[in-house]
Amino acid sequence: MGNTKLGIPIIKAETFWERFSGFMFKKSANYALLFNNCKSIHTCFMRFDVDVVYLDKSNRVLKVIKSLQPFKVAFLVKNSASILEIPSNMTNAEELAIGKKIDCLF
Repeated sequence: MGNTKLGIPIIKAETFWERFSGFMFKKSANYALLFNNCKSIHTCFMRFDVDVVYLDKSNRVLKVIKSLQPFKVAFLVKNSASILEIPSNMTNAEELAIGKKIDCLF
């Protein structure tokens, strides 16, 4: 499928607080969050929709949930190793196509 390099900054959520809070309570964001060793996420207390990108251990896209609204849950996807949360409308469908490898994810 090829590789893709997202044109947005990606911040790694590493500490407990970073992983717990994510985009909660923020009015907007101009970056994506990467959650390694993560298989599901919630959007409780978020103020905007996010695109949820499930990645395997090689950073290949397994599944994309477009425009997940606040107070929803994105459940486990088989073989996922990490999740990328991107504020909606910051990427296009081609960049996040199933099977594409996302470059530069640490």
